[in-house]
Amino acid sequence: MAIYTPPRPFYLPDAHLPNSATAPWTCRRCAHTWPCETASTYLTAGRCQCGSPTYWEKNGPRRWHPGPSCYNHADQMAALAEELHQYHQAHPHYPPARPAPPKRRRRQRPPYAHTPSGPGDIRPGTWLWVKPGGLHPAWGDIHRLAMLTRLDGRYCEVWLDDATVHRVKPHLLILERTPVVNTARAAGVTSLVSATGSRPGALRPEWQWLSWTVAEHLAHRSRYEQPKAEGPVQGVLFPA
Repeated sequence: MAIYTPPRPFYLPDAHLPNSATAPWTCRRCAHTWPCETASTYLTAGRCQCGSPTYWEKNGPRRWHPGPSCYNHADQMAALAEELHQYHQAHPHYPPARPAPPKRRRRQRPPYAHTPSGPGDIRPGTWLWVKPGGLHPAWGDIHRLAMLTRLDGRYCEVWLDDATVHRVKPHLLILERTPVVNTARAAGVTSLVSATGSRPGALRPEWQWLSWTVAEHLAHRSRYEQPKAEGPVQGVLFPA
């Protein structure tokens, strides 16, 4: 009858890991100087630049550096900074550099002030957020706060805080909610969202227009705005 022999562990057994409480290090099970005879079969010996012996696990990522540490926290941060510097030198386009900004008209802040009160109520003076892609890449691929200065179905004109004026498509403009929320709270509205537990809920149906784009507001205005009745240009010349 054959005697069952358990398979040899693939990694260094935990029982033969080093005990670093005392110097020199000792094996947890054998109580001999580490690495013991069992641990040596799982390790590859080496030597640090400081002269201390080092050990690498053959089948794993673990490493050991017996003796005093040859690096302090400042040395580790300096080595990390040098590594990042070398990486950026080897990859000069990471992160990508912004192109040179083209010429844009500059203007002082317009004296407009308008807070939307409902769907379609968009006029010059409304504060908006320009979505990424609405501006030239020189202004970054981020949301930018802007004031609407001219409303148009094809291209709207907006004013940024750097005093530049841009033309942006209306579907890339969304409302800035803060003025509307402040006005609603001053009027006694306690919440604009539905209560769905601890997480913030979605906007209530009567406040869904806060998440619309300017293009959606223009479509709503054209759908529900009544055309003005044209009256006579000139009065009756010869009354009866």
